[in-house]
Amino acid sequence: MILKARDGRILFLIKALAALAFLSKVSFGVILPIPREIPYLIFQQGMHPYVNVVLCALFGGPLILLWMKVRDRQHISGFYKLFVFALMMTLTVETLLQIHYVNFDESPLMQVGALGATLFMIVVYGLVIPSLWNVEDFLRFIQRWTGALVVISLLLLPIASGAEFKGGRFIGVFKHIPHMVSCATIAYIFSLGTILTDQKLQHKIWDALVLVASFLAIILTGTRSSAAAAIVAFVLTMVLHKTETNMGRIFKFATVCFIMTFTMFFGMQTYEFAHGIATGENSLGSRQAQDGVASRWEEVQRGSEIFMEEPWLGHGMMSKFAAGNDVDVSNYNAMKDPHNILVSAGVVGGWPLLGLAVMCLIFMTIGSLKSLKSFDIAKRQVGIYLLSHIPILVIYHVHLSIGGMADRMYWMVFGLLAVASVTVSRPAQN
Repeated sequence: MILKARDGRILFLIKALAALAFLSKVSFGVILPIPREIPYLIFQQGMHPYVNVVLCALFGGPLILLWMKVRDRQHISGFYKLFVFALMMTLTVETLLQIHYVNFDESPLMQVGALGATLFMIVVYGLVIPSLWNVEDFLRFIQRWTGALVVISLLLLPIASGAEFKGGRFIGVFKHIPHMVSCATIAYIFSLGTILTDQKLQHKIWDALVLVASFLAIILTGTRSSAAAAIVAFVLTMVLHKTETNMGRIFKFATVCFIMTFTMFFGMQTYEFAHGIATGENSLGSRQAQDGVASRWEEVQRGSEIFMEEPWLGHGMMSKFAAGNDVDVSNYNAMKDPHNILVSAGVVGGWPLLGLAVMCLIFMTIGSLKSLKSFDIAKRQVGIYLLSHIPILVIYHVHLSIGGMADRMYWMVFGLLAVASVTVSRPAQN
């Protein structure tokens, strides 16, 4: 039986997997009286990571089987597929060697399981979904989900402010700060695209609401890099997207004039304030002032020391979840998770994975720049999202987790930007 990419079953599985990336990080304790933890079921009043992995398999397995029967799959760049294959082979070989030579005192089953979950994530979110999902549908669906979670987080703020702040920073309905930051930034940047493509007034009103709410949420988290990414994405959107209506042209012209005037009169003060935020002299939102440059350099130094312990094989994908010899997802250790993509790659997989991380940064920069020339507004906006996030990718860790929000989001974006403008039909089979 030959299927079409728009088959209802396929779209359901794709949307379930996309929604799972966000729902798995929600803490339902904000609105429901549920226990903080139940072994293998509930973790931090939300979905347990093991449940997350199982649901990914339950939705992703059938999707792969259906994907094999689809004739009108979107063609993905051969260079991208070659890179993914090289990455998967490198992770597989290194994990097997790590079991025997590095982590021989840890559970081989846990290490192989982590490898399997990671490879499955890359295949499903980085190859299968991008070859079946239209980029405009992706933009709209993700914007609706992230926008709803941001708006709900802000609406619950007056009645659950104690639960929605952690360490003085806004986490909303999520388990941790990075999830709120990722969700709000995605909602903001994608809304810049949907507000240009949506035709119905009620949809434009929703897009505008999400734009305001998500930017407010970013400020409440006090995350400097995400605030910068949002500003960069806004400027790129205003410059690159063409407007077909007089109101759109007026808005775009007024925005550009405002930015130029603001830069002329307040540019130096803005630069000094931004420099103060980066160096810890000023604070953003409710977050305590912190020297971002010094703290990041400490991450690089500490991570480099860990990397040099096993420079050729690395410590494996589960190393940041190890407290002593006890490897478990609840034993996450931030001291073993350096926030720098190159150092992080070296810690996980040594020089081979570090080399692939460098290649990945080059490919994603080229891919995002190429997408800016696309006539498709949705694809252009996805490219703007990735381009504005490249600095964040550099100062964060390698995205090979067993089911993180940002990890799955990035892999979908990578795949969609690697999709050509034509589809390739497979020959009919009897």
